[in-house]
Amino acid sequence: MNRDTDNDFSGGAGAVVQAGQITGGVHFRITETPFPPPRQLPPATKGFIDREVHIRQLDSLLDETELRTSDSRLPVVTISTVSGSAGVGKTALAVHWAHRVRSRFPDGDLYINLRGYDAVPPLSPQEALDGFLRALNVPPEKIPADLPGRTALYRSLTDGRRMLVLLDNAASAEQVRPLLPASPTCMAIITSRSRLSGLAVRDGAIRAVLDVLTEEDSIRLLRETISPERVDAELASAVRLAVLCSHLPLALRIVADRAVAAPDMTLADLVAELGEEQDRLDALSVEGDELSAVRVVFSWSYKALYPGAARTFRLIGLHPGADISLAAVAALVGTSVPAARRYVDSLVGLHLLTRVGAQRYRLHDLLRLYAAERAKEDEPPDETEAALGRMFDWYLTRTYDSYRKILPQGRPIPGLTDDLGHGDAPFADLDEALRWCEQERLNLLDVIRLAQQTGRCSVTWKLAIAAMAFFERRSYWRAWIDSHLMAVECTRHLADRSAEGWVLLSLGDAWWDRGEVDEALRCYSEAREAAQEAGDQWTAGYALRGCCLVYEDTGRFEEAIECAQGALEIFRETDEIRGVGLSLMSLGNGHRNLARYDEALASYEQAMEIFRSLGNRWSEALVELHLGRTLIQVPDLASASDHLTRARELFAATGDPRHQSIALVYLGDMYAANADQTQARQAWTVALNTLIELDDPLVTEVQRRLKSIE
Repeated sequence: MNRDTDNDFSGGAGAVVQAGQITGGVHFRITETPFPPPRQLPPATKGFIDREVHIRQLDSLLDETELRTSDSRLPVVTISTVSGSAGVGKTALAVHWAHRVRSRFPDGDLYINLRGYDAVPPLSPQEALDGFLRALNVPPEKIPADLPGRTALYRSLTDGRRMLVLLDNAASAEQVRPLLPASPTCMAIITSRSRLSGLAVRDGAIRAVLDVLTEEDSIRLLRETISPERVDAELASAVRLAVLCSHLPLALRIVADRAVAAPDMTLADLVAELGEEQDRLDALSVEGDELSAVRVVFSWSYKALYPGAARTFRLIGLHPGADISLAAVAALVGTSVPAARRYVDSLVGLHLLTRVGAQRYRLHDLLRLYAAERAKEDEPPDETEAALGRMFDWYLTRTYDSYRKILPQGRPIPGLTDDLGHGDAPFADLDEALRWCEQERLNLLDVIRLAQQTGRCSVTWKLAIAAMAFFERRSYWRAWIDSHLMAVECTRHLADRSAEGWVLLSLGDAWWDRGEVDEALRCYSEAREAAQEAGDQWTAGYALRGCCLVYEDTGRFEEAIECAQGALEIFRETDEIRGVGLSLMSLGNGHRNLARYDEALASYEQAMEIFRSLGNRWSEALVELHLGRTLIQVPDLASASDHLTRARELFAATGDPRHQSIALVYLGDMYAANADQTQARQAWTVALNTLIELDDPLVTEVQRRLKSIE
């Protein structure tokens, strides 16, 4: 082994020890700054009118939860459901109470909008758990792929902690149940338009059903938001306003804000205006209309908006996601960010839009329905199409910019450039690109879905490919696969065989990464066929190399070598240097598996030269790994140790714990081949612990190794 010491250090690390020569035992402890507990509650509603009965009920449940922590006879989690019709104040109650008792949950609070009754599909339990596990500081690569695995890990992490979990806007008991912590020290609050009877029967949830406000509470809300003096001076008109608002808190707040904004108007004037609007809308009402109770207030408030704010409101109704950024609003409206900020500030001030974060906003689901309705009625069709076009273009260019940051050697997407337009600046670096993608993660899939639904097939497949870089990097496998299934349909509708091949190639990569080799081989084979028909050598080469990966995994080594040689020829002809390196590496794997060690080592050395010239450290690490595996079989154990150690270091530097553990598995093989069972057991045990956390299929193989030396 090489004994020369290179004592240079660069990059970031939690702790670093540098020395020339070391003798004797060295011991040091690394103390990491702990992550703060998650605090995900949205802001509480200003001027909330206490629902005293329900507040007392929740207080009582919390008191019971705290008693259970010292009573082993009651090992169950406390669950409360808050149900009621749209706009009745379910979320406001839950969030208000949660803020009120937040200090009693020192280990944090988790919140998620499950989108049970939004215009977009509800969140799946898998997606919700992915967000919770990340909030609990689980690295993406350690999040299990399946729902049972995610639920088990989530419940393990919340066990014994005092945490509050708020599940907002749930669709069903089935959606909620995997998200419930199991520890009696935790408490879960669920809001839904449904009564969620299954949770009460099976899980012991305590139900609270919200009705509209009483007349007394409606007047209290108006007094607090308008002023006691104005309301008391026109009490009869205030009572009539409450009736016209159907005693719904959402509608009452909108009316109150209008009164505050027009101090010269009497409440009687407001009643008269609302009454006229109600008479007009009553003639247009239809049975079963979800907006019937609040449309009169919405319509009245909408008509009071100045034109720019009104247009912004209705165009936001076209956006498919649960929330929207200020920059996306500007793109939709076709204006500058400062102008868009003025419009949204006006809407926020009138309770027609809610601020949910830094430059991020959300429409209440009823207001979203009304905004979309107004866009259909008031916006000319060509203007609606233009607004949607601007929105799709903004998402496509921003996502493509992130693609270029995440995959700097990635294939350019046709028709897209690095010029963002919209006055946006490119992402400064990879971290900024990933932060933007994380904020827009759910919206990306919703926008891709809307693009397909509105017949924008070219946008659909290009946006799916651009988003793939982020979905792969952060292990959002379901979003990767779902977006590409839509993209495949669109490329076939376009009869664009080149695009179809590219999307199928990327879909095959997703299936292969998940270990679904049959699906992966089908996609790679179809991608190759489409690419050959379209004359797309890039996709044809990578699809052939994808088939090689599957054949390696399934023991068909001669076929793997044949595919690797075919891909190598294509990449050399087209000067696709990275593809040449990958094909040489796959060729080396095939030769190694057939005990042709000289041929394998020669292929690996050629691949190593290519990846070093490209500065591709991750691929360089993979070649080091395969060199080490081959040298164990030669055998040349000292050289094998050098290469595997180098592979571990490179995988650690590039943030890949899975392959770092795989390198450790093969180091264990090297120790076993050298009859050092103690070191082998230690290496395999450390690797096994990480692979178990990653829910990796190699767990069984490492367990078999350990059993062999018992």
